[in-house]
Amino acid sequence: MKVEEEEAKSAVQWSSTLHGARLYLAGVGLGLALFLTCLEATIVSTSLVTITNDLEESNQGSWIITAYLLTYTGFLIVWSNCSTILGVKAAVLASLFLFVVFSAGCAVAHTLNQLIIFRSLQGLGGAGVYSLTLFSFVRIVPYQHFDKVSSLAGGISSLGLVLGPLLGGAIASNGSWRWVFLYNVPAGIISWVFIFIALPIHFPHDSPDHDSHRESQLWVATKSFFRRVDILGSFLTLTSCSFIIAALQEGNSEYAWGSGLVVAFFVVSGVSCMSFIYWEWFICRQNLGVVPMFPWWLARNRVFMGVVLGFFTTGLPLFVCIINIPQRFQIVNGASPIGAGVKLLSFSVSCPIGIIACSIIAGRLSIPFCYIILAGIACQVSGLFLYSELEPVTHLWPGQFGYLVLAGLGVGLSVAAFYMAAPLVVDQDDQSAAVGIGIQFRTLGGVLGVAASATILNHYIQSRLSSALLPSELAALSETTESIMSLSPNVQTHVREVYAMAYNTQMKLAGSFSIAQLFAVAMMWKRDNIRFYKAK
Repeated sequence: MKVEEEEAKSAVQWSSTLHGARLYLAGVGLGLALFLTCLEATIVSTSLVTITNDLEESNQGSWIITAYLLTYTGFLIVWSNCSTILGVKAAVLASLFLFVVFSAGCAVAHTLNQLIIFRSLQGLGGAGVYSLTLFSFVRIVPYQHFDKVSSLAGGISSLGLVLGPLLGGAIASNGSWRWVFLYNVPAGIISWVFIFIALPIHFPHDSPDHDSHRESQLWVATKSFFRRVDILGSFLTLTSCSFIIAALQEGNSEYAWGSGLVVAFFVVSGVSCMSFIYWEWFICRQNLGVVPMFPWWLARNRVFMGVVLGFFTTGLPLFVCIINIPQRFQIVNGASPIGAGVKLLSFSVSCPIGIIACSIIAGRLSIPFCYIILAGIACQVSGLFLYSELEPVTHLWPGQFGYLVLAGLGVGLSVAAFYMAAPLVVDQDDQSAAVGIGIQFRTLGGVLGVAASATILNHYIQSRLSSALLPSELAALSETTESIMSLSPNVQTHVREVYAMAYNTQMKLAGSFSIAQLFAVAMMWKRDNIRFYKAK
């Protein structure tokens, strides 16, 4: 603890010497890297239909999104541990290098399988960029400016969320979809060069002597790293998530629900999940020196577990809306990719507005987080369930944008409230781990939501269209949605209406998880509810 205090003190002293052009150059490099990874999580939403049409495998298209989010979720904490061995600057540059290289790989992929593999490797680099740039942002300025730079980092993340679908739609409409990934190469190289030039090698420490000591002890530190990092926990997390997602996406698509493969996937996922829980309990109880992904003592904190449940249940509505609503506009309403991105602004702009509103309400008025979350739940449930009751028709009803605004505000309020509450319900030493765990569970909820949405869509296609289409037409429909245009007008309208019903059901799923946030509030509730107090 004394060592950590001394390092924090030295970081503050050192950061005060970084000023002028060098400070701005480092900030631009870190901000651009953070923006690219946040943008990448949502940019595919409006270009997904174009990509799957070109590669002629639309039934597996959701893997393009989930592959990125899976590795992105599983390696957030691993990269944080890497920074203690390699140094923060080296770890940032290494992760950004991987992100850029595999972005280029995505751009040159010629099959869907190739694209999915490169997307998973791209997410591996993106996890490091996201976690380490957020850490670096609050260490490049003196302590008194931490609140300002934290707000700046949050604004950059929100901007990526808002612009992702819009930019993806613009690229897909006016050029090759490959630029959805290829733009990361020049932008990532610029960011890499800025960070390399402006960020000192010994960041965030105040003396180069620290680096000479680090280099002389590199081998010892590396061995210590592999003893301390929770590699088995990361593996079990990825295994559990990957197999349940594979089961959800392949069930009722390539294989029947009762098939041996799908059942085996569920079993492997369940065994991996139980093994993960036992392993985390074991390493905490036996004090093996391994840094757990989920410290067991936090599992005994009822309020914190409520916050974790809140992260998980807000992740699903957030990702399901951002990923699936643009597809609805394109397939059901016939919108172009850029048109779908513009229409999604009703949700994607109101969501950051809800985040900002939560910060103001909690910060200035000190309203307890539970009350803010309840307001967010009310908005989410109203907006999502009203949107799920839209008539399954092909014409666009303008009133639905009001529902999306309401849902976006609610999601933003809840997302921000759970995020702000996470470090306040644990001890100071556990604050970083608490926020990291929360982010992981939010992304996990989003990944499972995307997979479950794909299951719903496959079910509607198989059950509602098998009697209306010939087997060859149904097979063509599962390969590319462009085949809809080859159908007769009446059949084409019927197919679009079935898609509309599937998307309505997806929104009901999102609304159900919004209701589940009530359980999170119940776990967090106590006589003196958690609220934010500004230091005087």
